[in-house]
Amino acid sequence: MRLPTTLASNIGPLIVPAVFAVMVLTFWSIDSRYLSSANLLNIMNQVSIMMVVTVAASLVIFTGGFDLSAGAVVALSGVAASLAIEYTDSVAIALLAGVAMGMLVGAANGFFVGYCGVSPLIVTLGALNIARGLALILAGGSAMYNFPTWFTDLGTSRVLGVPLLFVIALTVFAVFAVVLRFTTFGVSLYAAGGNAQAAELSGINVKFIRFVTYALAGAVTAIAGLMLCARTGGGEPTAGFLYELEAIAAVVLGGASLAGGEGRLWRSMVGILLLTALGNGLNIVGVHPHWKGVAIGGILVLAASLEALRRRK
Repeated sequence: MRLPTTLASNIGPLIVPAVFAVMVLTFWSIDSRYLSSANLLNIMNQVSIMMVVTVAASLVIFTGGFDLSAGAVVALSGVAASLAIEYTDSVAIALLAGVAMGMLVGAANGFFVGYCGVSPLIVTLGALNIARGLALILAGGSAMYNFPTWFTDLGTSRVLGVPLLFVIALTVFAVFAVVLRFTTFGVSLYAAGGNAQAAELSGINVKFIRFVTYALAGAVTAIAGLMLCARTGGGEPTAGFLYELEAIAAVVLGGASLAGGEGRLWRSMVGILLLTALGNGLNIVGVHPHWKGVAIGGILVLAASLEALRRRK
């Protein structure tokens, strides 16, 4: 028996938040340390960088694409910033270099996907290998820990008791939530993902929208890479391993359609919070880390199945 359409549409957005709440209460009932202030701060630190990567992944998925190069871009942007520090001794230039590198990779992805019509799978898989290889080459195969102490201190700083990195992540989320909700670009982005042909007929340049979206996603992912530099002290060419898959999983958990044109940024944030809190909870209760992937995969399949049932008419 199917739920009435109106009821299903009202319940659908609550599925993942409900799962999140049940999971938190379960871990807390097993070990009260789970909701301690120390552990909540730990979760904020853990989720900050992935929140930013998930914002970037959401932008691309809402257009009907996806980006497998995100983790490699995190590494490459950090290495680029570290190289800039080495040659210029300027943190400002290093940050600009890191963001520029991420935007360059994103723009290349956007060009081939948007203007050349190449599959996002092929383009971003190729970009993953290129970016990871460049990161290893530029760094000489080893990490570059050369940022000044004052910058790395930012990785552990707090604002009114809240980790600075988490504040940065919330700011990035808020900016793009406003862009998607209240700007012409946001409307065009969803339209391009929902029905590209109809969007073109209504005057939207779908190729350009996709190009800009991938470029923006690359820049946002680079910000995550620079945040990681603040935590570690420099660029690590092996950083960001599987970040892209966790971000895509979070967006899907948030109810977005991989076909594009559907999804909400706040729900993607709930998705990545759920995944991070899950991993943290498993550690708290003493479950072997290898089970984290199994649990995440199971929750992802369950959430996707529930969404499919909800959409079925």
